[in-house]
Amino acid sequence: MDPGNSLRSSHAINLQNQVIVNRQDIKDKQVAVLGSQRSGMGAARLLSHFGASVLLSEYNTDNFTAAKRELLGDIGATFEFGYHSPDVLESDFIVVSPGIPEDADIMKKIRATEIPVYSEIEVTSWFIDAPIIAVTGSNGKTTTVNLIHHLLKTAGYNSFLGGNVGVAASEILLDQVDVPAEKSIFVLEVSSFQLDNISSFKPNVALILNLTPDHLDRYPSLDAYYESKLGILRNLDDSCTAIINRDDPELMRRDIVADDLRFFAVDSLDGADTMVAEGVIGIMRDGTWSPILPAKALPLPGKHNLSNALAAVAAVTDYIDDAEAIAQGLMTFAPVPHRIEYVGKVNGIRCYNDSKATNIASTEVAIQSFTQPLWLILGGKDKGGDFTTLLPQLEGMTREVLLVGAASDIIESQITPALAARSLDTIEAAIDYCLKNGDPGDVLLLSPACASFDQFENFEARGDHFRTLVQSRKGWSM
Repeated sequence: MDPGNSLRSSHAINLQNQVIVNRQDIKDKQVAVLGSQRSGMGAARLLSHFGASVLLSEYNTDNFTAAKRELLGDIGATFEFGYHSPDVLESDFIVVSPGIPEDADIMKKIRATEIPVYSEIEVTSWFIDAPIIAVTGSNGKTTTVNLIHHLLKTAGYNSFLGGNVGVAASEILLDQVDVPAEKSIFVLEVSSFQLDNISSFKPNVALILNLTPDHLDRYPSLDAYYESKLGILRNLDDSCTAIINRDDPELMRRDIVADDLRFFAVDSLDGADTMVAEGVIGIMRDGTWSPILPAKALPLPGKHNLSNALAAVAAVTDYIDDAEAIAQGLMTFAPVPHRIEYVGKVNGIRCYNDSKATNIASTEVAIQSFTQPLWLILGGKDKGGDFTTLLPQLEGMTREVLLVGAASDIIESQITPALAARSLDTIEAAIDYCLKNGDPGDVLLLSPACASFDQFENFEARGDHFRTLVQSRKGWSM
């Protein structure tokens, strides 16, 4: 390999002899797990595996299935549903699922005690004896962690992908608990909800992509939400690397301090470590420029994806010292489902699934990816955002905004009469209305800017539903 393409820095992390500093002896501890969704079930399995006595407590009876009963019985856990019993408050510690808000009655009772409360990400980290790359931010997390995962696997690592990205980190770890740590790396997408209840969580690489308004239905203020995201840096020491988006104004106005602080940037190149210079993605280390790949060769459309790619490169350069291997990984990466995912065309109308856009800033990014006349499906469970911020992007290019779900009235009140909007209740009705009234060359974009929980279990279910409906229409083709 050309020495000029070596990306190994002086901060390279030794994959051998990782020391676990946060593991606790939990054998025979009494642990309550609140919530039976992905992270709750994963935490129950993991803790039971390591000898804890687990009580899983689920308030929502609709979330508690026969399959979950069977699994909990198989691992020897006790469970309750439809209520949270006083037994929860007899625990040595409690694991709280990210969907349970602080103002829930059970949380108020727990906070009145001295019982430690942890997130599933925190607990899982106690048992991971390989490096962790953790990614948070308001937008772009899923694409970035998938890209990091792909880069590592392309370079020959045992990369394990989990967290807020479809499979709980605890489930990933439990399935790999007997895999040797050598050449293993855990790549975790981490939400603000998961960071709310960390104590010792210390990723080897902590990456923050951006800070934009989101979850204002959950946090008392925008600053509280941002501070939760910044919690990923709380426990870093001189063995860790923090990576920050230099283009993000909210991040750059904050006094972020870390022993090893690095920056990536598309625009703000002064002081950036990973950037695009003269159309080439590369790394600047100790005054030496190491080119990786022409930006135009990246198989991901849009400036936002260029930023995501730079973030991913910055995250892996302590592990991959071969620029050609990184370039190969970038060029062979396939876009992830539900993020501006092309699902085909019907009678000349191109259809895109962007169900992962659960906040307004993410929808803005999706809109900016198109220049064709646009039919935009918005709606779901409102998170307290300001939909008027979409108007500058939508005016002049939008045929009609199609509103679905619980937030329809809120959105309509904010965007009309500036934009034509129509309430259609369901995604199916919105698709059919567009296909009936649209013209060849138009774009139908599902980019809801809202959570999915009013009508769907998660954004994946919403996106899968959209894809299935589009591909079942007469005249559909890729």
